[in-house]
Amino acid sequence: MKTSVVNATYYDGKVSKPFVAQISADGEHAVIVRYGQDLEQTQHYTYQDMTLIGALGDIQPVIELKDDARLEFHQPLPEWFNLDVKSRWHSIWKLERSPSLIIFSVIFVVAFAFVLIKWGIPAASHVVANQLPETALKSWGDQAEKYIIDMTEPTKLPQARQDKLKQEYQQLVAENRPAKLLFRGGGSIGANALAIPNNTIIVTDELVKLAKNDYELIGVLAHEQGHLVQRHSLQQSLSGLGISIILLMITGDGSDILTSLPVAAVGASYSRDFESEADLYALKQLSKHQIPTAHFANFLQRMEDEADGEAAKEKGAKDETAKDQRSWTDFFESHPATKARIDAVRNYQSHQH
Repeated sequence: MKTSVVNATYYDGKVSKPFVAQISADGEHAVIVRYGQDLEQTQHYTYQDMTLIGALGDIQPVIELKDDARLEFHQPLPEWFNLDVKSRWHSIWKLERSPSLIIFSVIFVVAFAFVLIKWGIPAASHVVANQLPETALKSWGDQAEKYIIDMTEPTKLPQARQDKLKQEYQQLVAENRPAKLLFRGGGSIGANALAIPNNTIIVTDELVKLAKNDYELIGVLAHEQGHLVQRHSLQQSLSGLGISIILLMITGDGSDILTSLPVAAVGASYSRDFESEADLYALKQLSKHQIPTAHFANFLQRMEDEADGEAAKEKGAKDETAKDQRSWTDFFESHPATKARIDAVRNYQSHQH
């Protein structure tokens, strides 16, 4: 086989200085590297000593050698260069230089990522969430609960009022899956209710005061119970974790992925499907106890009106600090009462007959 001398840049692994080098064949299994000012120095390498690093676009091949030495070629590897993986990499380099293939690859990657994020990760999260043991849920949930406790204030509801609501919850919602019911002053999160993965429901004083009657609160508690029974917060958190892992694969930065899970468990907005499932669970519980579902719809509407009023105030305010605070509280608004949800709740009763 006819061979030729190939120019390259050589690093000897001892100093950072690059050397002008010439590469030539030394039989079928090795090469000779001549380098230095007058190419007076030589090194002998077998192909077994080499690791080929693929090029991208117009970047030429790079070969890692033993003892941290390195060769950077100025052109594609010659035909006589008898490295086993050369032909495979040559095919890849040719494909990398094909505009049509590049466009196709970009479209394929974007489509694959969309399918993975839209359906793949949620499906996997559903399976994993329902397979995890209660101990795992308690560990994450306890951290999430502490996070919410730190962000809220001690409740000012009279003990008698708390006891009455807990009793109604036990009778009308809990069934054989009772959760720990905690009352807290809402502070920056305002009127809200949160389902924590360690089987805890946190209700703020502001939410209790917003209700016109206890049936409205029972609807909210049943909704949160639905999130707990179906492990929605955990599914949502795992979905976020799955997306974070994809970002980790792209960026290489995995800091705080696991430590952020408890926060994500209470902070991430639920998907429409999760909200619909929790609403349906609540409506079934209300119907089971002959409680008109209109109470739940009325309360959702009131929460919607309350949120709109707060948003209008914030829009008119010029205090940037207030705006920043609002954006922070938006993080916790995990179940906005949209018109579609309210309509679905109001239509539920009529479809039961």
